[in-house]
Amino acid sequence: MVLTNPRPVMTFSVSGHDPKWQYELQIASDEKFRNVVAHYKNVRQLNPYFAQVRVKPENKLKDGRYYWRVRTLNKKAASPWAVSRFVMDYQGSRTFSGFLRVPVKTVEVSSGENPKNIIDWDDQGQLTFWNNSPLGVGEKNSWVVLDLGKKTALSRFWMLSTRSITPAAGWLVDFQWQYSDDRVSWKEIRDARVVGNDTYRNIIDFKPVTARYFRLLINKQNALQAQINTIIPYTKGSPSVPEVPEGKYVLLVGNQMNGFTYTQLADFVESKGFKTVLIPHYEFSLDVLKKLIHKPMAIMFSGNNADWQYLPMFEYYGEYEVMREVRDIPMMGMCAGNEFFAMAYGISFAHWMEWFDDTIFRKNQGQPVDKVTIQPPFTSNPIFDSVPNPFQAVEIHSWSVSDEFIKEHRDFAVMARSSYIQAMHNVNRPVYSTQFHPAAVVPYNQSGPIMANFLELASKWKLN
Repeated sequence: MVLTNPRPVMTFSVSGHDPKWQYELQIASDEKFRNVVAHYKNVRQLNPYFAQVRVKPENKLKDGRYYWRVRTLNKKAASPWAVSRFVMDYQGSRTFSGFLRVPVKTVEVSSGENPKNIIDWDDQGQLTFWNNSPLGVGEKNSWVVLDLGKKTALSRFWMLSTRSITPAAGWLVDFQWQYSDDRVSWKEIRDARVVGNDTYRNIIDFKPVTARYFRLLINKQNALQAQINTIIPYTKGSPSVPEVPEGKYVLLVGNQMNGFTYTQLADFVESKGFKTVLIPHYEFSLDVLKKLIHKPMAIMFSGNNADWQYLPMFEYYGEYEVMREVRDIPMMGMCAGNEFFAMAYGISFAHWMEWFDDTIFRKNQGQPVDKVTIQPPFTSNPIFDSVPNPFQAVEIHSWSVSDEFIKEHRDFAVMARSSYIQAMHNVNRPVYSTQFHPAAVVPYNQSGPIMANFLELASKWKLN
């Protein structure tokens, strides 16, 4: 992951729950752990699923690459180290990334089937992929050619080689990006050669290169076939400012991979008599908001059904900026939108829960489903009008907000809980968020009034 807070929350999964177990965690600036910058012992589990360590103020990290490892300790022995790494990017995450997606007209490959899977950005979970065919006699490499339709200046590629988090079939080990204007003569892009790659996700940055065709030359992979789930080319620039209606309207930020919403938010808002404008998360920023001819009555941030490690997270930097800075427009986030209010202050403030909470599945299987309890002093808050306490909501997620976020950012309060944070409110701003889905239309959902209550609050905000 690329983290965005100098004091990240390090979360690791555990197997079983024994209060006698302890864990040791180290963070180093080198792969051999010769320069350890943070060392924590006597770490305990928070629940049967995971343990967490917040980097202490005296160990505050600078931007750059780090390695971290964890092991289990007991009185008799220590387990082997489990090792991973991350990149710290605090400075770059403070504003819109400056990168815009570039549409791809067509994609061609040297072999294999379904090359369009490489550019199907509407594949929300990035589940589909392209595999090349095994190399034949005399063949040295495979390739992928992107036709942009016209000459375009590119300066970044985001690549997802395989969704597996283990060294599985398909990782690209040695590859090179090239460019051409005639698709015959190819030139290598400087700084776009990767040798010894050991990760399933890559961000390839280089000085701007203008061309119509770009070719990925695959020299080596760690299996019989290469696998590519997604490639997104980027150019540097600023998002365009959308046209908006006069009067009261709600700005919907689509957080799905393709920029749309996870549920029918527009239908719900419009059923209450308000207009809507949808803007993709990757084209949203504080600058865009300021340039709108008419400011929205409210901003609502949608959910997303993909895991963050499989998405280009820098595309959300503009959204984070709005969440941190805007104080005069009511805002509400749902599911991913809830997590983003924490991630706006550091990506690791939201983490994988180590289990998937799906109320529809659990109900269909006859399994018990936790209810959500409104916390004092919010039981009489207007946002919960017509909502029982406790209430049944719709959960479809495997990520949640860490309590470490609330400990640091006291202006955010927990309005509701189950076994984790379910709803938050910024007590100094008209900001609300829910981990559950109030807009989901199922008979047992008792949280539906929350969105209607928010819209009523937002419509009266300027009057107040």
